[in-house]
Amino acid sequence: MKRHLLLFLSYGVILTAAIAAGAPSGGAQSAPRQPAGFTGLWKGTLRVVPSPTLMDRSRLGAVNNITFTIIQDDSKISGHYTCSIGTQICRNGNADSSGKIVSGTASGNNIRFSVIVSGDVSNCQYTGFSQSPGQMRGGYSCYQGGGLIEQGNFEVARMGG
Repeated sequence: MKRHLLLFLSYGVILTAAIAAGAPSGGAQSAPRQPAGFTGLWKGTLRVVPSPTLMDRSRLGAVNNITFTIIQDDSKISGHYTCSIGTQICRNGNADSSGKIVSGTASGNNIRFSVIVSGDVSNCQYTGFSQSPGQMRGGYSCYQGGGLIEQGNFEVARMGG
């Protein structure tokens, strides 16, 4: 009986020391993820989805290659945007191939920013999240003259990780 009690107490001391040292235990919760940090060059694609106000119906299902050059200063976001041919040319007869990120915010793994596209002076709103380091996905909606002209989804990866 003494032997079992001594063995039980020894295991209790070892377990307590392991928990205090930060060793994982079966019921331990994982540490919260660190904020993504969005600064960098992001490359990927956007895909146009159905919208009742889609101005150019031929763009339905279009895939374009895109890049975001994002600069994060605390929670503020700025930078540049480019679009290139994927399965179709970019909006506005390919005149909408670049833009400027004029405002945006980042909080944790979430990001929101606005791109002014110089070709047609449209404003595209992007909302995304980083599901894992160096990966981002989300949705976008483009407006012109107060009306929705295109919407879709995007998925990009940061170059260099």
